[in-house]
Amino acid sequence: MAAGKDTRRRSTVNVARLTMWGMTQDTSEGTTYEETSHTWENSLANVKYTPKMQTNEQYGDGIKVEAFVAKDGGEIDITVNGFSDGDGQFLFGEQTKKGTAVSGADDIVPNVCVAYYTKRTDGKINLYKFPKTTFYPEGEDSKQQEGTTVNYGTANLKGTYYPLISTREDSYKRYGVDPETDKELIEKWFSQADYYGEETTQSGSTVTE
Repeated sequence: MAAGKDTRRRSTVNVARLTMWGMTQDTSEGTTYEETSHTWENSLANVKYTPKMQTNEQYGDGIKVEAFVAKDGGEIDITVNGFSDGDGQFLFGEQTKKGTAVSGADDIVPNVCVAYYTKRTDGKINLYKFPKTTFYPEGEDSKQQEGTTVNYGTANLKGTYYPLISTREDSYKRYGVDPETDKELIEKWFSQADYYGEETTQSGSTVTE
């Protein structure tokens, strides 16, 4: 008899496998992406996402009688070890001229789909995917070596994620995925931009927002 899904809440101790796809279309007819992904292998240092809420309240006789809360995407901050060739072109619409990345006023910043996972203390992982995101660079943080002390530099990405026009969904999260029994699901998560899972005995279903 197969065990049911683990509903216990666990702390995360690592974050990895940052993967992105360029968006080619998002309309009421559907959303499509480039087939080839853009990856940051062994480069992800930190991720934080913050949902954005819009609230409105109505009062009668000086008393709050109704409140409405609407979700409207959010912010996502990513820190990576550094940039490589092609990152600026993919993320910020930069041009490559004479072998050099050139940033300019005419660059068009594209929409991308973002995926990564966090590792939990019980060995399982949580999967995350933001299907429509735009980034702007916060620059690279570089420090000098001080004697025998080495300070590693990082590159910071500030992003905003939005609801898709096609589905109004802005993020997908799947908790407690088993790296052994859910291998196929994990590989699909990181090889197909529009994939966000199916029901399994181990990890249940994906949370859609």
